Order: sequence, then structure tokens, then C-alpha cells
Amino acid sequence: MPLFTLCFCTSSSVKEQGHLSGSTKATPAEAASKHVAVLELFTSQGCSSCPSADKLVSNYISKKNVFVLSFHVDYWNRYGWQDPFSSREYSQRQENYSKFLKAGIYTPQLVINGQTQMIGSDESRISNSLKKLQLEESDAALFIKKLIPANGKININFVASGNNADAVLNIALVEKKTTTNIKAGENSGVQLTNYNVVRNFKTISQLKNGDNNSDIDIPPGIDVNNISVVLFLQNKDNGISSAAEANL
Repeated sequence: MPLFTLCFCTSSSVKEQGHLSGSTKATPAEAASKHVAVLELFTSQGCSSCPSADKLVSNYISKKNVFVLSFHVDYWNRYGWQDPFSSREYSQRQENYSKFLKAGIYTPQLVINGQTQMIGSDESRISNSLKKLQLEESDAALFIKKLIPANGKININFVASGNNADAVLNIALVEKKTTTNIKAGENSGVQLTNYNVVRNFKTISQLKNGDNNSDIDIPPGIDVNNISVVLFLQNKDNGISSAAEANL
């Protein structure tokens, strides 16, 4: 177990469904009608307490205005299993939240809208947090108009509106469902299913109201029929004001 880690282990937008064009179901005005909930799960295939959280958060993927992102951290890799989805960048994101929220670093850890952290398998607390967010309204909106894959990248055409002057735009390329046979570590011999795994992530510091374009690299070997793109606005206080998702 990492020395700096506590480990619970035993040792405002709508989702947009479409195809290559990323066609959507709502206008930007409709997308801003409610506050969103972005669930960032910090997890690892090397942690025996994580599969229950991985499964739990998958229940929220289809819920309106809820966006699930699974960030696989890399500090468990030294304990026998190299998580193929892990990244030092994602561990650093968790550390940054830990400092801001004055919380420990552990897996599975869930951060909701950059403001609240909890054990990722704590269904009651997650549910209560989401109920509170449903009562809030967003003053910003994101709306994905098109996703165009070409030359190993996805070009994202989207609209931003409302109050986003102090926000950065985060872009996550997500693999919606993966299955891995674990051959070492605490989960040795287990077949794990992970959901909404973040495979690439970038942040843009400059954003304007109206039409915007950006792109993100597609990892080699990934099935483009099994990925989506999630955008979310994050303010200086780490709070998240808007999000949007579209499938290829």
C-alpha cells in the first residue's frame, strides 16, 4: 500500500446520443436548465475494494445530467498488476483534489463536481449528493454539435454559453466499457469490467461564448464504436458548472 495513501482495500447539461455527427437532443438553452453532476472516480484494477465502486458508478451513466468519469491512478502498479488504463496524470489530478478538499488520497475515491469527496462505493452518500444538486441551476451551458473522427483525432464542434469567464474546459475521451482478465495483484484471477474509462484528457484555458472547435487524440487500438467525448467547465474553485457528452 502506498505510504501516502489511505486505501479502502482488503490487504448543467444533458447527454447527447448520436453517431459520427454527434447529433444531440437538446438546445443550449435547454441544457442549462439544471445543474449537472460530474462523478470522477479514482480507481485501480490493482485495488480489491475498487470493483464494487466501478460497478456502482456504472448505474449512474444513463441518468440525465449525470456524467461518470473513471480515472485509473498509477500508484497501485507497484503492487503486482500494471493497470493498462492508469496514468500519472490522473494520480496528480486526485492529489490536487486532495489538497483542495483537505482529504486523504485513497481508492476508490469519488469526487462530485470538484466540491465533495467520498468513498466510491458509498451508495447512500452518492445518492444524497445527487439529490441536492438536482435543486441547483447552472448559469453556463455546453452543447456538442458535431464529433468528427479523422487522422487519429476527434474534432469537437461545440457551443458554450452563459457564465464561463473564469472556467477552463476539460475534455475527456472515454472508453465506455472494457473487460480485463487480471493476472496479478489483489484482484488476481478476476475478470474486471470497467466503465467510462478516461483514455485521454486535456484542459483548455481559453473559451469563448458561441461556436468553438477543439480536438483530442484517439489512443491506438481503441474501438471508435466504444468511445464518447465528455466536456465540462470547471471554475477556479474547482466547481463544475456545465457538462455535455456525445457518442461517436
